[in-house]
Amino acid sequence: MARRLARTQPQERMPRDGYRAVGVVERPRGLKGEIKARPLTDFPQRFARGATVYIGGAPRTVAAANWHQGSVYLTIDGLNDRDAAESLRNELIEVPDAERPVSDQPYWYIDEIEGLEVVDRDGTDLGVIREVLQTGANDVYVVERGERRDLLVPALSDVIVEIDVTQGCMTVDLPDGLLPEM
Repeated sequence: MARRLARTQPQERMPRDGYRAVGVVERPRGLKGEIKARPLTDFPQRFARGATVYIGGAPRTVAAANWHQGSVYLTIDGLNDRDAAESLRNELIEVPDAERPVSDQPYWYIDEIEGLEVVDRDGTDLGVIREVLQTGANDVYVVERGERRDLLVPALSDVIVEIDVTQGCMTVDLPDGLLPEM
């Protein structure tokens, strides 16, 4: 008789104060403690061999990382069996804010974008970003509009006018026909 394991659903969580979520553990892979993770970062070096990440609040060292179809398979030092890997299911993979990469281009973390109020150039309230969809071409922001249909805003430089995470606001210039009537 096969034993059926209860699957826990991912919980919506925010990273701890002073940390950024760079991934989430999806499930164990194999019997030797490897984990499959969904990256939440555009910086794959976060998962490079020797990198320190925090899973479940504990520091962990990446022993190996293999990428396949948008997921990263991680071997973590000290994680040696499937049960240990299973105990990390749905945990955030975090890094300290101080390790934020330096870039000449502006960038934001998904947890900074989700929850922003969205307004058009005239200041008309369009809703709140509920989710960031990561598509192949560009991200798409799902804007919740109460009783009206969600608004899908492409994360393109000619659409996004300004992002001000300190004010909690994103200003957009929507092309004609993008705003649904309902």
